[in-house]
Amino acid sequence: MSKKKSVLSVVERTDFGSGASRKARREGRIPGIIYGHGIKAKSFLIPEGEWLKLAKHGNIHLVELKPESGDVLNAIVKEVQFDYLSGKTIHIDFLEVKMDELITTFVDVIGHGTPVGIIQGGVLEQILHKLEVRCLPKDIPEIIDIEITGIELEKAICVKDVKLPEGVTAANPPDSVVFHVIKLRIEEEAAATAAEGAVAEGAEGAVEPELVGTKGKKLEEGEEAEGAAKGKEPKDKGKESKEKEKKK
Repeated sequence: MSKKKSVLSVVERTDFGSGASRKARREGRIPGIIYGHGIKAKSFLIPEGEWLKLAKHGNIHLVELKPESGDVLNAIVKEVQFDYLSGKTIHIDFLEVKMDELITTFVDVIGHGTPVGIIQGGVLEQILHKLEVRCLPKDIPEIIDIEITGIELEKAICVKDVKLPEGVTAANPPDSVVFHVIKLRIEEEAAATAAEGAVAEGAEGAVEPELVGTKGKKLEEGEEAEGAAKGKEPKDKGKESKEKEKKK
């Protein structure tokens, strides 16, 4: 759970627009906004140095926003926008919370250990990188660390299997997969390709059966064609001899 309290000083924002935002960033202040149920959204500026000190420690959930005047606001970080070229933070959205009311938020998930399924020839996949949890603001976990050593090949850890701190419940469907170990698809595709190659090779090596009757018929036709080419017609030799004897 979050043990230390994150505190940020904020200054009420009076100038708005893209030009004013760029000017504030050049001066080392990050534009931000806080909103919530039943309250009017408030815009302010955050010292970049203070934000970077918090951000370098990792996940930031519950934050106390201290204005120059007025009450301290308890909030959770909803969205952080970055400049895609420089990587600098350009805007932060906060959601005000009541310390005695349950809230729903997202917490990062990491796996701890090496699954036995990898030794069995599988590969680990993480399906959920964030878990949606419901709890009081003070009970928000900094991170959800899951022991994954026992995952075997073709097995998974689902949301219902994750042990959460007291007072924290998961809002995701219980059967949602968080981690699983599956067979390598490359090996399966290689085996299928090898099998197809073996079938194709067998088909190419097959000898076409010889049709004896057809071959004999073709041979006779060939002989007749040869006789016609020499000016002779095939006749019955016995019949021709008898006709000659009668004439004598």
